[in-house]
Amino acid sequence: MTPSPNNYEGYFKNRSIPRKVAVEDLSKEEIKGITQTVFVTSDPHPAADLLFIFGTSTIDNEILESVARDCQQGRFPKVLVTGLSGRLYNETGKPVARIMRDELIARGVPSDLILVQDRSTNTLEDVAFSLDALEKQSISPESIAFLCKAHHSGRCLRTLRKFFPFQTLSPVTYLAEYEGVKVSKADWYKHPVSRGRVYGEYLRIIEYTQRGDIAQL
Repeated sequence: MTPSPNNYEGYFKNRSIPRKVAVEDLSKEEIKGITQTVFVTSDPHPAADLLFIFGTSTIDNEILESVARDCQQGRFPKVLVTGLSGRLYNETGKPVARIMRDELIARGVPSDLILVQDRSTNTLEDVAFSLDALEKQSISPESIAFLCKAHHSGRCLRTLRKFFPFQTLSPVTYLAEYEGVKVSKADWYKHPVSRGRVYGEYLRIIEYTQRGDIAQL
């Protein structure tokens, strides 16, 4: 049974699947199936009642600029930034969500548009812990755009769908880079670094779906 949203502290602290998984060459059919599971198509012109920003270990300045422009154009009446830990937290001691909030404000996003959830340490907690933040502001979005890494988008979509079964969900994705390798839908399988990252996501989606922790699409 999935824990209630008020009892997620410490949940999933110990990952059973590492961030990067060693994987040998894959067949064309395996590549196709993994790609369809892990990646979802990004919305080039998002507009929603809420922009949900998943926690991240890095913050892309170009992405922040784009989010700020969308907010200034009225595409997102509210923005919810999430996340406690990660590389930035380790370096600064400041929750990732608060760093993202400050960066958006510095780019012209009004502070009263931004909600902060700064307790979560993983994707599931990003969503579960955010329910309280929305409830306290009496916000019940009918449509949610969500910002995340492209190779993380399949799991983010399924996690949001678990908690928001009827809302319209629109992905807004960007390419992550590890060891100088960008992880893209088009060619992730061509390099050991990106292949390991994507395959790890694939295994997590399978495991978490089987456990009922995320929605089955």
